[in-house]
Amino acid sequence: MKHLSLLLTTALILALAACGAPEAGQSPTAAPSAAPTWTPRPIATPAPTELPIATYTAELSATVTAGLPPTATPQPGEGGFAPGISGVGVLPLREAGRSDSLWAVFSVGMHAFDPPQYHFVAIYTRDGAGWRELDRVELEQDDYLDEGGVTQVQLDPRSIWLEVQGGAGAHAGCYDLLRFDGQKLHDELSGCSASPGAGYLQDLNGDGTPEVVLDATDHYVFCYACGVRLVNYQVQRWDGQKMVEVKLQLLPESAPAELRALTHQAVELAQAGFWKDAQATISQTLALGARDPDAAWDAGLIRLVAEARAEQAGSGAYPLLDHLFYGDYAAALNVMRPYKPAELFDPTTRLVKGTTAEGWEQQVTDSITTTTGLALQLKPDLAAAYFLRGWAVHLISPASPAALADIRRAAELEPNEKLFTESLAYLKKK
Repeated sequence: MKHLSLLLTTALILALAACGAPEAGQSPTAAPSAAPTWTPRPIATPAPTELPIATYTAELSATVTAGLPPTATPQPGEGGFAPGISGVGVLPLREAGRSDSLWAVFSVGMHAFDPPQYHFVAIYTRDGAGWRELDRVELEQDDYLDEGGVTQVQLDPRSIWLEVQGGAGAHAGCYDLLRFDGQKLHDELSGCSASPGAGYLQDLNGDGTPEVVLDATDHYVFCYACGVRLVNYQVQRWDGQKMVEVKLQLLPESAPAELRALTHQAVELAQAGFWKDAQATISQTLALGARDPDAAWDAGLIRLVAEARAEQAGSGAYPLLDHLFYGDYAAALNVMRPYKPAELFDPTTRLVKGTTAEGWEQQVTDSITTTTGLALQLKPDLAAAYFLRGWAVHLISPASPAALADIRRAAELEPNEKLFTESLAYLKKK
């Protein structure tokens, strides 16, 4: 009985403790502790198994490839090659604000001509019914496109942008910038160049948004393989609705006076072909600390061309023209200085014979007269321009009075320059 009473007492104490009875030393009237709260946890259910991207890529590739027209059978003498789209590339797209996943599909290979077959880029999505094409564009300029020819780029976050690098002919490049607005795929910009790399994206004005730089270089000053190029570019920017060309421009009257004067001078130098001096001048605007958007555009455009022409001048195949295209007249004259007047003005002058310019004398003359004529519009007293133009005219027309007149004018403007005065004396004796 004693043991039973003890057991009952112990059970009562434990029950009271579980119900919030005061512990030893605690006032019986103290408020009991708050009952613990308990939130049921949802039962975890395994998420549907997502197929890996590689599986989706293979599935979509097979789906689209199955719908391609058959490739022609190679004819004898073609070395086993037959033109025609050989397959497709698949690119998963990064998109914002969409619940579905988007994929770009593009053709790969060499397009066929008979019957006509064009390369394409298409946008696909996948739903319960399978793969569904949303829109596509044809690339009529591209002869060939490879697996790395289409990439996604960032230009405006409201759309999906695709950059297409294709090829045409033996060595030409083609460029397309595509925009998908959620429903339609637009070819916003398209162009080709005589050389690969017809276009690319670069932030020229430092605002964090890239522009499109299209190659407008003359790769055929002589011949393509001659290595003489007149570098130029066309720049386009997205204004939120369309692509617009960006050109050099003068600052408005409201711009700070010093900034406006320097920018004006730099733009005029660039437009006259003095790219070396233009870059040096526009660089001075950085020290002013001004944040003028128009000045930033001019600085970016000048730097783009000047740096490319400087590189060409340093490594080109015909330094006389390469320096002249850069607007470095002193360097162009230095190419002539090692020769005596009889060597310079000889019909078989060593400035041409045995160089990449041999056989392209008319092109040499045309390039020099065009470039110096533009320079003389800005600097009518530039003796070097007269001398170079006179030499160029004499190259194809030794008896031309215009050639002698230009050499004479150069000697008059700089009578202490032996290259000019000795050349004039030589020509007057002929």
